[in-house]
Amino acid sequence: MSTDQRLRERTVWASRAATPWPWLLMLLPLVTVGTSTQGPGPATPWVEVTAPRAFDEAPEGVTQQWDVTYRVDATIRLPLLVAQIPIVSRDRVGVTSFSARDFTADHRNGLRAYEFYAASFPERARGLNRLGFLREALTVTRGRITETAQFGVISSNREDTMTKAEEVVDHDAEVLPYSVIDSLIRPATARSRVVRLALAGSWNSAASLHNDVRPRWDDEEPADTRYFENRGDDRYATPLAFLGGLQKSLQDVADAVAAGEDPRRTHRYQSYIHNGRLFRFEVRSVERDAERTRAWAEAGWLEDPSTLRRVEYRLRNQRGQEIDRFTLWVELRPRRADNPFPPPHLPVAYEYEPGAYLRLSAVRVPSAAPGHR
Repeated sequence: MSTDQRLRERTVWASRAATPWPWLLMLLPLVTVGTSTQGPGPATPWVEVTAPRAFDEAPEGVTQQWDVTYRVDATIRLPLLVAQIPIVSRDRVGVTSFSARDFTADHRNGLRAYEFYAASFPERARGLNRLGFLREALTVTRGRITETAQFGVISSNREDTMTKAEEVVDHDAEVLPYSVIDSLIRPATARSRVVRLALAGSWNSAASLHNDVRPRWDDEEPADTRYFENRGDDRYATPLAFLGGLQKSLQDVADAVAAGEDPRRTHRYQSYIHNGRLFRFEVRSVERDAERTRAWAEAGWLEDPSTLRRVEYRLRNQRGQEIDRFTLWVELRPRRADNPFPPPHLPVAYEYEPGAYLRLSAVRVPSAAPGHR
């Protein structure tokens, strides 16, 4: 496609734009689902076996809890040979939230539960409804992560080009395809099973979506199953899924920065398993950001402005191919000697670029969820 054709396509799209952005659940990028062989019959999700009731609204035994919500804005850009020019923006096109809970008997043994939720606001995203969540339960034994169970519900559509996005907006249906992913990752093996569902509706939290999906899990045969044997050159050192893998990478980066080391040399890659396949986070850069640090410090958003860094990541598959890229602004805290499993790193903001044409920007908000105005 020529530059003139691309310009006409984006100009036509922007001219509709009092509603410019239709694709939010790419904020659960990094979680695409492949195909495999037919699996066994229904079974209790592994996360419920590993961590029963850990994701209830008010579970018993929580020793610490962290919660953060982000407002999502979008910018459509015109990619040229030497630059990318913003042509239209819109704020509050969606919301994401992240929470972590600790259930610990002491500093070295217990359980950590992570939950990430993302959803678009159809009235601000050209009527498109995309949403999903990931839940992970990490078992900690003698200060080491020994097992991760994951359960997630993810919109199966992924509009990673302008053309695909326009097709979905023009023909989007009320009933949408979703993938329900159930995984168990242990030191020697990782197993995953996926159920495909067609769902209609809009949910305002991971809990409400889970409550609708969970009964259907019992009635469906898994469409796909995967098995990963952890041996050979391509293997993982710690049994982690996406959220746990990202947190471990951030902690390693924080420790390296505190020690005066370059994380790209000491902790460049962090492996994790998703849907029975090996992926890696790659740390591309860790830099100060004076302008944002000053603005967020003046707004009272930072506990220690000197620790804020801009951390740029690439996501790569087992063959080393780049799958996605994103950037976090986060206060990097080195771990303490008396706590082998430190608190999670909660970014102040992040950006995700599913393609040259689009940038999604998320920043923390103080309330439980941003308004739909």
